[in-house]
Amino acid sequence: MIDLLIMSKLDTKRANTLSNNIQLLMEKSDLTIEGMAEFVSISKATVNRALLRLSNISPSIVLEIADSFGLTSNELTDKPLKMTDHISSLDKLLIFKEKNKSNFSLFKSESEKHNAQLFVKSQLLEDDYFKSERRMKEIIERIRQSPKFQSKFTKSALEQSVKRILLEEEFFIVPRKSPNGKVFYYKVIA
Repeated sequence: MIDLLIMSKLDTKRANTLSNNIQLLMEKSDLTIEGMAEFVSISKATVNRALLRLSNISPSIVLEIADSFGLTSNELTDKPLKMTDHISSLDKLLIFKEKNKSNFSLFKSESEKHNAQLFVKSQLLEDDYFKSERRMKEIIERIRQSPKFQSKFTKSALEQSVKRILLEEEFFIVPRKSPNGKVFYYKVIA
């Protein structure tokens, strides 16, 4: 029983390094969370868990991510990445981009999600409703009720924006999650 508790404890240093390095890879490769999942052939939930530093990502998944970008797993988990200039010219990435060029949700530069993120951020900061703990579903419902809401912002775009804001901004946190770890509660602290 003690071994299970020790094994399940989050390695925060490794999780922080991995999260920062994945964010850098996504930025250099112009991939959204969905794009990263598709490119590496892992689930979006796994990408989210890694980005949000919520669990230890298995060594096999870390190796899949590293291999996809021509790196070693140690380069992703041990220290901040320095050599990333090669990423945008990787054959595998170029082929992926060509094959999926009409799927705008995979690429940050082409995605409506970037504009959705600005909208979501302004809503989070303007509405006191978000100063209390809220589930993702509640946040999306409230944002969609805004008079400034545009129908071009899909539910997925809004969700990804909330997750990206959580990663990038200090005013937005996850103070707790459900006992089974599947439901997260978000909150504005400002």
